[in-house]
Amino acid sequence: AILAAACVVYARVAPARAPVRPAVRMALAAGLSPREAKAELFALVERELASTSRGSRASLADVRRLDELVARLEAAGPIDDPKRTGLLAGAWQLLYTLRSNTGVEQTEWLTYLLQNGPSPIQRFVIGSVAQVSLVYQTLDEGLTRFVNVIDFMDALGGRLNLEAAVDSVDDDGTLNIRFDNAFFLFEKNPLTKQPLGEPKRLPYPVPFRLLPNESRGFLKTTFLDGELRLARGNRGSVFILRRMGLEGRTAATSRAA
Repeated sequence: AILAAACVVYARVAPARAPVRPAVRMALAAGLSPREAKAELFALVERELASTSRGSRASLADVRRLDELVARLEAAGPIDDPKRTGLLAGAWQLLYTLRSNTGVEQTEWLTYLLQNGPSPIQRFVIGSVAQVSLVYQTLDEGLTRFVNVIDFMDALGGRLNLEAAVDSVDDDGTLNIRFDNAFFLFEKNPLTKQPLGEPKRLPYPVPFRLLPNESRGFLKTTFLDGELRLARGNRGSVFILRRMGLEGRTAATSRAA
């Protein structure tokens, strides 16, 4: 539950539907090159996030197409040892989440993460989906620390950090992680929006040491290049992430510190 949860809000979940077999999904997008599939995937996700519903009301056709494009990219070939190439390290913006454990059932990336958070305090602090402007992950150069950052600075003057140790990285790019720390950090008064003299750090009330099973998980990298990362979590969800540029990476590193 902790791995799947970067933040919590109220979600609108697409109705369940019959699973689409991987072979069928692959065939539907087989005519595209990996470059074409990636370009279409980015365009589709950006269109959904730019809509008034921010993707939570994506049409069945769009959801299926995302699923097809993901399958095409995952079938493009084996990943060239992410540990050696260094492509995993850096800051990655979470764009969208597909829940593939029941076919193409999906929710928009933010509301999915928000709905499944482990703490009601998190829901109380962050509020609704509109309050969160950005969700991203950072991985240090040595691939030893993993941080999920939920940024609600614009709306409420703060952010939530969920930090994990990377216990190991498999040859296929699977990150085996163990959450061990979390906290809220406020730079502005949530009510007045006025800057605080000193940032206020508040603990996130999850006893990680008392929940060894719940605090562990993995993210298996299924596609990776300089721009795009696809990863499957231990609950079967597919995370679509885009590498943040130098400016974004600098800000992300500062915010996650």
